Amino acid sequence: MQRTLRLRVFIGSDERYRGRPLFEAIVLAARDRGLAGATVFRGFMGYTPHEEISTADILRLAGNLPVVVDIVDLEERIESFLPFLREAVQTGFAVVSEVESEQIVPSPEDA
Repeated sequence: MQRTLRLRVFIGSDERYRGRPLFEAIVLAARDRGLAGATVFRGFMGYTPHEEISTADILRLAGNLPVVVDIVDLEERIESFLPFLREAVQTGFAVVSEVESEQIVPSPEDA
């Protein structure tokens, strides 16, 4: 295991950056900058201090559902990615926490 940072970016599914969904722009920027990996999770329900509750409830229209982009990498790589987030995210929230991680790959015997 090695000490790494986990960056979680909380945004709305309707947010955009330079003509594309913001979550997609974040993942592509992370890949372009060589970060270890990124995963996008779409929430069924959520809210922010300045918004109404958004929900995927069938009785309500699903608008701007919560999205979380999860990225884990070394501290210096996460820190170097934060300026992009500050530029790209107009409304959102970022959380950085220390985690222990290990990349699991097939051993040569399994190939």
